[in-house]
Amino acid sequence: MKLKQLLLSGAMLVAVAMMPAWAQEVPELNAALSPVAGSPMVDRAASTKDKFVLGFSNISVVNTWRVQMVEELKYEASLHPEITEVIVADAGGDVNKQVADIESLTARGVDALLVAPGSEVALNGALDKAYDAGIPVIIFSSNATPKNYTVKLLADDAQFGRDGAKYLAEALGGKGNVLAIRGISGNSIDNDRYRGVEEVFASYPDIKIIDQGFGDWAYDKGKQVCESLLVAHPDVQGIWSSGGAMTQACAEVAEENGLPMIPMTGEANNGFLRIWKEKDLQSVAPISPTWFGQQGVVAALRVLKGAPIARDNLVNPAPILKDQIDKFYRPDLNDAYWVGSTLPDEKLAEMYKK
Repeated sequence: MKLKQLLLSGAMLVAVAMMPAWAQEVPELNAALSPVAGSPMVDRAASTKDKFVLGFSNISVVNTWRVQMVEELKYEASLHPEITEVIVADAGGDVNKQVADIESLTARGVDALLVAPGSEVALNGALDKAYDAGIPVIIFSSNATPKNYTVKLLADDAQFGRDGAKYLAEALGGKGNVLAIRGISGNSIDNDRYRGVEEVFASYPDIKIIDQGFGDWAYDKGKQVCESLLVAHPDVQGIWSSGGAMTQACAEVAEENGLPMIPMTGEANNGFLRIWKEKDLQSVAPISPTWFGQQGVVAALRVLKGAPIARDNLVNPAPILKDQIDKFYRPDLNDAYWVGSTLPDEKLAEMYKK
């Protein structure tokens, strides 16, 4: 019996020793990310290095979603001792500066370039140069369309828009005037979400978007935009919103101005979930995970270590419905928290302490 156990143990040790290095060391992508149908696997040899410097080009931290996304990226990088440095370049919302940031990171010879783009097209030349220089290019959270890239990690933002628009169409009985509170002008996320809305409303000729504004997915700017639009159109029947913090602001504006709580779409943000629950809103909350930052690091490590990864990956979580609020809402955290974070509770408590 002992001999059999020894033989089995020896066989297991041999099997482990024969496993490729990446299988023992590299984290897996989040199971919610699925390869896009027909996407090829990345065909790239593993790096000969055992220590890596990552470059991260971010368009901005203009809203709390982006702040949390960046923190998730940094935290994941801290878990891997082979990552010796993450060079973070924030463009402050300026696409031209993001181009310069990408060129600077390329010149510094980072081992992988992680990019949260501010434009679908403006960065393409700089991204192609980085790729041609032999640097893996990981595009995540919002889209860019260079000729070449290594990995994309994106959400189905058109479906985000469709989910909200379908809910609104049903809540309005197929007719009514609607306001659209959009994100960042020119950003692929906003473009895709609004495209999804237009696709749905094309089947409802009696629903009309009578006005719109851009709130940058931020609570403060969203409140300014919503106040302006609701004051101009106090008899509007519904609001489609591209982001939860902006919807929270819209609900507060309606209450402050004595306007009815009309149906308005939200998102999986803690502040919005609180308002949704407290004010008994008619709403739905699509999810856009902040863990894209974390997954950017995971993707970079898989590429650098030669682990299998698809070139194009997509996440499309089901939206939160009203009877599911308590499953996602965190009363122990403040309004700035976004649902589904991969950060540990002690870090979340530090960031979002009430």
